[in-house]
Amino acid sequence: MAGDPTDDPRESPPGPRFHPLVVVLGCQLIGASTAFGGAAASGGTSDLVLPLWVVLAVQGLMAALLGLKLGLARMWFWPQMLAPPLLGLSLLLPIRPWVYLVGFALLLGVYWNAIVERVPLYLTNRTTWRALARLIEDRPKPTFADLGSGLGGTVGHLGAERPDGHFVGIESAPLPFVFSWLRLRFPAWPNVDLVFGSFWNYDLGPFDVVYCFLSPAPMARLMAKARREMKPGSILISNSFEVPGVPPDDVITLDDGRKTRLLIWRV
Repeated sequence: MAGDPTDDPRESPPGPRFHPLVVVLGCQLIGASTAFGGAAASGGTSDLVLPLWVVLAVQGLMAALLGLKLGLARMWFWPQMLAPPLLGLSLLLPIRPWVYLVGFALLLGVYWNAIVERVPLYLTNRTTWRALARLIEDRPKPTFADLGSGLGGTVGHLGAERPDGHFVGIESAPLPFVFSWLRLRFPAWPNVDLVFGSFWNYDLGPFDVVYCFLSPAPMARLMAKARREMKPGSILISNSFEVPGVPPDDVITLDDGRKTRLLIWRV
């Protein structure tokens, strides 16, 4: 994904075996049982009566911490923690139903890939942009694809650095795509194209370099696709995430805050 970093995937444990939404719901149920059970027990043994907002805050905190323990990506921490208190607050305020619908639509538009593909919205930082530019500096007229291009920062930066190249960003989450389209159309970037849709449906054959910042979930399938479609001499670059059982041909560790690793495979 392209933009500024919001998470450090190296600090996250391996992903859960079940769909993230199933894990989120389970964590909330466990958190609610523990928080409300504890509140009931304390009320039965003493005169202490905990306010509802305290109980809901405890539920959210427990669910968020349990989610991390079970392997949820860190992007789920704050939604898990804030959901119960916000839900309780919403019951006390005169909020119209359409506000909830709009909020849900906005969240779905941003985090679509996390729900469908198990790929959170990881965003590439500027240090990585510059490293990618160095990796393609010896390639004449490079053709470059960013799989999951997010806010368009990577292809925009490389397009400006290499006006002789052709750079394509592929993004399936609606709101990041719209943002990146507006970002790179006003003014227009003649050597940058944005494609809305799944990169699984897009042929990788035309590209010298394919870059991705995804998650552990799709990496084995992506390697099989790259080997099937990419031409000899091209390279696949993964930000942080390895391909199970396929060691990279090269690893570059960047001098940024989280020591980003670029894993490179030659096809």
